[in-house]
Amino acid sequence: MADTEPGDITPYCPAEPTKVVFIKSAGGQVWSAIANAEFMAEAAKCPTIEASWYNGTSGVQGAIAATNAAVAQGAKALVVIADFGAAQLPSLRKAVQSGVTVVTTVSDGGAQKGTDVSDSLLWDVNSIGVNQAKWLDEHVKTGKVAFLGGQPGAPSTETTFTAFKAALTTYAPGIQLVPDTWVPTNWDGAQKRRAVAGLLAQNGEYAAFVSDYGASDIGAVQAILDAKAKMPAFLNIGSSQGFVCTVKQNNIQWLGQDGSTRMTASALRIALADMQDKPSAEPNPYVLFTYADTAAGKMPECDPSVSPDADLSSSLSVADLKKVLSG
Repeated sequence: MADTEPGDITPYCPAEPTKVVFIKSAGGQVWSAIANAEFMAEAAKCPTIEASWYNGTSGVQGAIAATNAAVAQGAKALVVIADFGAAQLPSLRKAVQSGVTVVTTVSDGGAQKGTDVSDSLLWDVNSIGVNQAKWLDEHVKTGKVAFLGGQPGAPSTETTFTAFKAALTTYAPGIQLVPDTWVPTNWDGAQKRRAVAGLLAQNGEYAAFVSDYGASDIGAVQAILDAKAKMPAFLNIGSSQGFVCTVKQNNIQWLGQDGSTRMTASALRIALADMQDKPSAEPNPYVLFTYADTAAGKMPECDPSVSPDADLSSSLSVADLKKVLSG
């Protein structure tokens, strides 16, 4: 049994100087910056930790090279979002074999604990999907829904979508998934705008859109406005102040489950516990909390003083978020 409470890193602070690295390699640049700031803020609570991050844009080879470089430079723990799935596993496995503690989060590429990685912390896709399906059944009832995801093959989108599709069948029989697979958008607003425009042209009006990165759903809303179509409901994770304000301006029905940027700090605590052969108190899988539910009257404030990119479901203060997003 763990001898600490969830969220407390202090019992796991290493006695010796220790390098830790956060590796993120694709999409969601604003989300990545906030998630890294959470990681850095948590690491700073241990005076013996030297923390850094790799924010890659050069594809799978860049992610692999960053992992190998971190190991070569003496990192003792890696927190990795395996955006490229199974292609990253050999480099992670090699790191583990070298004695490095590797914890994947958000996406693990199907890694085997104890072989490919030391541990993995994923969001609870089943609770997300069930909450979304039940909400659709209660508040939308009937109509078409589409799922907007990341880059083609994105493992985190695939697992989140699969759970949503299963929950939809069980809990929302009146909702039709069109198309019956997820739509790649690279978590990008402009790509979502084009994708949703195409869906509307092909299939007519939608009752709802679901996505695993709400910050870029502003592009989807714009496509609805462009088409002068009826505004659908939105259900997402990973939101932003820009989306909050868009919801208010357009009177959108919205269910937002969030807190995903906090997972890097939790994964770091798991990694440090593992390094010392101590049990971790962190809940695993990671359950996102309800950030917004317009049907229940729960709606975050639209604060014009905050960058539209800011995700206020983060544990960071507004002042710290402003620093992260201005840098």
